[in-house]
Order: sequence, then structure tokens, then C-alpha cells
Amino acid sequence: MKKSILNNGMILTGFALATTAMIALTFTGTKDKIEQQLVQKRLSILNAIIPAESYDNDIHHDCTIAVNEEFLGTDQPHAIYLARKQNQPVAMAIETTAPNGYSGKIELIVGVDLEGKVSGVRVLDHKETPGLGDKIELRVSDWITSFTGKTVTDNNLDDWQVKKDGGQFDQFTGATITPRAVVNAVKNAALFAKQNQSKLFNSAVQCEQGASDAKPDTSTSSDQS
Repeated sequence: MKKSILNNGMILTGFALATTAMIALTFTGTKDKIEQQLVQKRLSILNAIIPAESYDNDIHHDCTIAVNEEFLGTDQPHAIYLARKQNQPVAMAIETTAPNGYSGKIELIVGVDLEGKVSGVRVLDHKETPGLGDKIELRVSDWITSFTGKTVTDNNLDDWQVKKDGGQFDQFTGATITPRAVVNAVKNAALFAKQNQSKLFNSAVQCEQGASDAKPDTSTSSDQS
């Protein structure tokens, strides 16, 4: 009886070890592929909001980190990708947060040049209501492209609102909170870029995959209806 229990225990132990080894091998074999896919996805997003022909550096790795709750929406680190042409600053892609979406935070990435002109915006993550707030997604609506070519200046800040509030951007039927939050976040990201571009472009490279992997530079300040 004891021998049988011992044999069964050894069999189970061997099975567990073999399963663990298989999982480890599978993870090792796919880890690089997954990382490569993430890099390609991020590059695809970056090239969608900053034209690839406008820069010649490795933008995915030319990256710094900033923490600025006033302009970037939260007190968490945000990655900022730096575009350069012949080693001269061209534009930035700023990860930012709209903290006041209808269903919570909306994570965005905003392309902006040195003059404060927005070259593109994409939504990275959100929990907005399907059929209403999710129109911020490009796969649902082209609303997010309405920022492209718009410039933020000290003299046109009132234009950076939804039309319901007297601005230039459309709201969604039955859903004003979501676009209002996104418009404000894009405006603030562009202002942050203009006010801090010299410091950001002179920052040491601090990140590779995004804000979660990097050490932040905290000295850069500053029912839907």
C-alpha cells in the first residue's frame, strides 16, 4: 500500500515537473516574439501620429519620462517619444491621460511638433460606453482625426473645447463627457510639449518599452450629456 502511494506520488511529481518545464520552454520561446510584436505595434502607432519620413532616429528607444499631473492628467509616469531629423528635434509623441472620462481614465498618445501643431492622436486604452463614448476609437469613428493639423497657442485656448462649450470640436450625440475629456487632454499635452521641449529633448534616454519600465523625471512640472 505504502509502495503504491509512493509510486503514485513520484508519478505526480514527475508530471508536475514535466509540465513546468514545458511551460517554461514555451514562455522562453515566445517571449522574444511577443516583445517584437509589442515593438512593432508601438512603432505602428508612432508612425500614425508622426510621419515616418519626418524623422530618422530610433524613435521607439529615443524616449524619456515625465510626471506632471496638471498637464498629463495623473501623477503617474508618462513616456515621451522624441523624433529627430539629422539629430535635430522635430516632434514628440506624448503618452497622456484624460482622467475624467465617463467610465474612468482614457489613455492617449499625442503627436505634436515644436510649434504646438498636433500631427495625430490615438487612444491607447479606455472603458467608455460602447456605441457612445467608444467613438473616440479610430475603428469606430474618425472623430479622433479631427485634431490633426490643429495648433495650440496662448491665443486660441478657448477653441480647444467641444462645440457645446463654445469650442471647435464635435461632441457625440448623447455623450459629451468623453470627447470633452479627450479634447482637454490633447490640448494639455500640446501645451506641455511647447513649454518643456528643450528639457525633454535634452533628457537622457530613460525608457525602452514605455512608462511602466522607466524611472520618472519628476522635475518636469507643472449619464453622459
